[in-house]
Amino acid sequence: MSSSYDPLDIELYRAELQKPRYTDEELAQGLGLDPAEVRRRREHLAELRLLRQVDEDTWVAVSPHAAADALLGDEEKELEQRRTELARRREELTALTAEYLEARSLRSSAAHVETLHGLETVRAALTELAALCTTSVDSMVPGGAQSDSAVRAALPLDRAQLARGVALRSLFLDSARSHPGTQRYLNELREAGAEVRTTGLLPTRLVLYDRRTAVVPLDAQDTARGAVVVHDPPLVALLVHLFDLYWGQAASDAAPRHEDQLSSTEQAILRMMAAGQLDEAISRQVGMSVRTTRRIISGLTRRLGANSRFQAGVRAVAHGWIAPRPASQETTSSPRA
Repeated sequence: MSSSYDPLDIELYRAELQKPRYTDEELAQGLGLDPAEVRRRREHLAELRLLRQVDEDTWVAVSPHAAADALLGDEEKELEQRRTELARRREELTALTAEYLEARSLRSSAAHVETLHGLETVRAALTELAALCTTSVDSMVPGGAQSDSAVRAALPLDRAQLARGVALRSLFLDSARSHPGTQRYLNELREAGAEVRTTGLLPTRLVLYDRRTAVVPLDAQDTARGAVVVHDPPLVALLVHLFDLYWGQAASDAAPRHEDQLSSTEQAILRMMAAGQLDEAISRQVGMSVRTTRRIISGLTRRLGANSRFQAGVRAVAHGWIAPRPASQETTSSPRA
């Protein structure tokens, strides 16, 4: 049943209010319609409960409120019954909250480190921790561009936490800025009230809840394998310090730079070049394709006037673009934690 009406229906309704015993022909003459059209419109208004036919020639106009009650009353009652049933079921489920929190606290106290296997198990734990946190969520998100599905899943949860007064700080790679979908996500995060920064290199994926619980992947190269939930205060304090260190060095916005200055991504690539890392390993850590990484390496080598990676590293130190490596540090060590 259509609930729409047009100006002619309104004129007909007004006419019925003024004189209940208009015939189809009288109304047709007054409204400039065909009598059959008047009959059709009367029946339509009757379907909307705005008109009620008393006899062959008498139609009574009904008030809009009474019409709404007659037309929608049964549906509203069904909705109210459904709401009552949903509220009852919710109350039954939430009645287990005390037992859940008690059991979880015993689990956490018994095991300072929980190992979670599989992507779905990790997602369930993250959803749980996000719902229980009260003050802050700090996250490191390596990998550059984020998938559309990940963004769609994350944004509603982020907004819900911000609405509860939870402070969000998110740290991404600079390369995330070059991906339109990820850049939109970062902008929407900022607009919702989160703090967002980017940097050239991140050691691992990390999420801190209330700065008391940390989640890190079992395998930084394959986060689908699982994760570790850390409750141990000294370990969490170490991870909080790690986040704060990278957060303090990150940029909140892409600031303009002089042509001779390096971006944080370029600095990170130079440091890894000097450490002897291969293009594939560098590209994974800065969140870029191997082709893009090689193009940056080629550009850096050309700007330094170097003929080899080793020479590029030496000249980068001489130019003050990167700091010299300590003599005791192995040249092949990886900066990835």
